[in-house]
Amino acid sequence: MPRRTPLLALASPLRPQPYRRTFGASARAPSTARRAVVCLLAAVIWFVALPTLAPAADRPTLYVFLQTDAKATVFEKALQQGLPGLTVTVFGRFRDFEEAFASKRPDAVLVLQPLLVAKGLSATLRGVSKGEDSERFVLVSAGAALAGPLSNRVIGAVDVLGRKDTHGFVAGLLKTPDVKTKLVTKLEDLLSLLQFSAADAILLPAGAVKTFTERSRLSLFVRELPDARVGRASVAVLSPGASTTVVSQIQGLNRATNELVGVDGWRGR
Repeated sequence: MPRRTPLLALASPLRPQPYRRTFGASARAPSTARRAVVCLLAAVIWFVALPTLAPAADRPTLYVFLQTDAKATVFEKALQQGLPGLTVTVFGRFRDFEEAFASKRPDAVLVLQPLLVAKGLSATLRGVSKGEDSERFVLVSAGAALAGPLSNRVIGAVDVLGRKDTHGFVAGLLKTPDVKTKLVTKLEDLLSLLQFSAADAILLPAGAVKTFTERSRLSLFVRELPDARVGRASVAVLSPGASTTVVSQIQGLNRATNELVGVDGWRGR
């Protein structure tokens, strides 16, 4: 009688072979390559994120004093998010900016051009809108158009240079040495001067008229001022070592943040 082959033996070629790990150079090569790629990617990420990850004490300091519709705290938060490589401080009043500037000079400032001129500083970057680095200013009155000479008229304005220098600034724009000024600390406070008849008119950037008209129930009238133009927001770098970081950060601001500043781009000197 023929001998039968066990069924298990017939099936044995189909059984999975035991796993055998190879310890040769060919096994180490992929692992080493992967580690090298991971290290390279980590280095690239670290280099790109370095301005963001740098401690606050190591970032260049930027003082900001501009007249905007946004509250100082909201404006500061927006700028800090847009400028992660800088330590940003926004001031809502000229007096606060002046005191901080005198006690501890920052690495850079972001202010209107007239303030740079008053402090004898040169602009490293100039803000531009539609290709222009200055903007028109106008007079806005309530109830009736402001006609005739401006001598002895009371004009409301934001204090951007200190009381004495702001008065001179307004008189120069209006070409009226004997004009009287009523100063407020914030742009939004100008409207109350018209509501309470505390000023014959207020001095505004032309771009702010629309916002004031929407906020007020008063009938507002605009008086154009020939040749009344004021330099837009500008950046001056006080610490040469911070120039590269400050310039790259400012030029990297997104559209929304630039609009808060009142510009659509930046031009080098």
